[in-house]
Amino acid sequence: MGFNDDLKRRKDGSYILSHKTKKGKEGDCIECGQNPKSRDLLYKYNTEDVQMVRNHIEDNLRKYSSHSTMKPIWCKKCAALIEYRIKVKHEKNN
Repeated sequence: MGFNDDLKRRKDGSYILSHKTKKGKEGDCIECGQNPKSRDLLYKYNTEDVQMVRNHIEDNLRKYSSHSTMKPIWCKKCAALIEYRIKVKHEKNN
């Protein structure tokens, strides 16, 4: 029976999350800390990923009328998507 979890057993018998081990941290971007080995990422240089980001932005702006703009923030070093920045409309109370 094999275990398919995110734990790695240490020599002393303790456990650590696999992505926090020295081997798991190999490949981390120095600027944003993202690691394509440990999770699926979207990249600015990949046409399909950019299209997915654009579709998500369009869906979000249509769904939430209080959002005026939404901007993807890409890592300058590895070009992975880090987050979205959203500007919210403020209602005027007259």
